[in-house]
Amino acid sequence: MTSESPEIRARSFDAWASEYDRYRPGYPDELFDRIANRFALADDVRAVDLGSGTGKVARHVALRGWRVTAVEPGAGMRAVLAEAAHRERVAVEVVDGTAEATGLRSASYDLSLAGEAWHWFDAARALAETARIVRTGGGLAFFWNVVEEARCDLAAIEHALARRLGIDDTDIRLPGPRPETREALRAAPGWGEPEFSQVPHVVRMTGASYLGWAQTKSHFRAADAEVQARFAEEFRTLSAAQGIGLTDVVEVPFTIDCWMTERSDR
Repeated sequence: MTSESPEIRARSFDAWASEYDRYRPGYPDELFDRIANRFALADDVRAVDLGSGTGKVARHVALRGWRVTAVEPGAGMRAVLAEAAHRERVAVEVVDGTAEATGLRSASYDLSLAGEAWHWFDAARALAETARIVRTGGGLAFFWNVVEEARCDLAAIEHALARRLGIDDTDIRLPGPRPETREALRAAPGWGEPEFSQVPHVVRMTGASYLGWAQTKSHFRAADAEVQARFAEEFRTLSAAQGIGLTDVVEVPFTIDCWMTERSDR
């Protein structure tokens, strides 16, 4: 097992951008409907997607007709994003930047979004930067897909196996609000009272695609190559024992944890 800083682990996703795009689950329309309703957004939304990765969020909202700028520091991620957006024929402006230093114009966006990324940011600096680029009355929404382990045999296998092999999966989230997140939002100038909500959804995956998703997680990639190989081999064996082969399709239950707050003058 290697020990790496959060910044290094966050940037390390760049090395497997294609796998990240292939296996990471997306988001349902209901999530973005809820965000749009919360901030009473008009049809012509100007949105920024922070820590965009391969554009799972940016490409989705672009399909809604939103004008979106994707901010991503990883060159590999940006390349996959641009290629996918071209293939899907959606317009996404792709920018080399970070949540803490976007390089974007002040008060030029209606909404700032971040999917599966906020925990990698320096919260205070990112909140100051988003307050700068989002107009008064606009919004901030960030969210995570959280698998419901108690309702998913493959998730239970994944986490039990990781612990047995010494893979540090302590960054795995459990559904529900984190007090430190609420307090960080309350302390940030320029933002109103934070709101937390949850959106359940189900993603159909094969045994192979679930394993592929598990292998894109930073704690897995931080493990030694031998441990990674053992994990994959034993995961296949244990899931087969549960009657789930690599080509079998299962419904994986997720809960999306979402924080929202409005840009204010306070």
